[in-house]
Amino acid sequence: MKYTPLDIQRREFEKVFRGLEESEVRTFLHEIAGEWEEVLAENQKLKEEILDSRERLRQYQDQDRIFRETLLQAQRTREDVLDGANRERELIIREAQFKAEEVIREAQQHVVELEVQLRSLKMERLKFLREVESLMDRTRRHLQEDAPDVYLAAPPTLNLEGLDLSALDEPPLPPRRPRVGG
Repeated sequence: MKYTPLDIQRREFEKVFRGLEESEVRTFLHEIAGEWEEVLAENQKLKEEILDSRERLRQYQDQDRIFRETLLQAQRTREDVLDGANRERELIIREAQFKAEEVIREAQQHVVELEVQLRSLKMERLKFLREVESLMDRTRRHLQEDAPDVYLAAPPTLNLEGLDLSALDEPPLPPRRPRVGG
C-alpha cells in the first residue's frame, strides 16, 4: 500500500494511557510527510528523466539506424555507380575497337582498290605506249614508202618486247632536248 504525504499527515492513532506525546508524533509525521513528498517529487522527476532519456535513446537509435541505412545505401550506390562506369568503359572500349577494326578494314579495302587502279593505269600506260609504238611504226613505214627521200631510217625509239613492267613504277625521265650548235 502506498502512502501519500497527505495520508501520513492525517493519520490518526488510538489514544492510550501512557501513550506518546501527540504533538511530537504530529511534528514527526509532518516532517516524514515533507520528506516523503520530496522523495515522491524526486522519484517523479527521475521517472520523467528516465522517460526523457529513453526517448532520446530511442531517437539516437533511430538516427543511428537511419545513418547506418544511409551509409549502406551510399555504399551500394557507389558500387552501382562504379559498376555502371566500368560497364560503360568496357562498352566504349569495345565500340572503339570495333570502329578501329572497321577503319582498318576500310583502309585495307581502299589500299586494294588503289592497287587495282594502279595496275589498271599501268596496263593502260603499256597499252598506250604500244599504240604509240604501233602508230610510230606505221608512220615510219608510210614515210619510207611514200617519201623515202625525206625519211631516213632510224632505230626504233622504244622496243616493248621484253619490257620490264617494274620500270613503269618509276617516274619517266624528262625528255632530252637536242643540243644546239654542238
